[in-house]
Amino acid sequence: MFGTDDYKKIEKNRKHFIIFNLITILFFTGISFTYVIPNLKGFDLGSSFIVFLIYIVVANVFVGIFVHKTVLVFFISLIFSALGMGWRLWLEWGEFSLVEHTNIVVMVGYPCITAFIITLIYAVSEKFKTKKLVIIDRK
Repeated sequence: MFGTDDYKKIEKNRKHFIIFNLITILFFTGISFTYVIPNLKGFDLGSSFIVFLIYIVVANVFVGIFVHKTVLVFFISLIFSALGMGWRLWLEWGEFSLVEHTNIVVMVGYPCITAFIITLIYAVSEKFKTKKLVIIDRK
């Protein structure tokens, strides 16, 4: 989804962009998991849309960092989204507003769904990137 020049910049500065992605996943899953789960207290559709846009950026940066490593992207996203959510729960343990969010289904499901969404966007963006490179190489 980015341009080829953007992917080349990402490939040159892999360390910086991997740190950017890990921190982004960590903080946004920690901050947003109380706002993006429908039917739970605090749900906001606007926040869900913003988080989805952030995941699109993260997935496209992963496209520039990792080539054909879908499983690695899934596990990195899963680990850091679980860490972000755990970090938030640890910081606010005992808060009344988090009672609904300490359900085992939410604590296991949200990191899995986040990792699945990022991986799905990664796979789609990677297909577009390879098609762009093939078209550019033909010229």
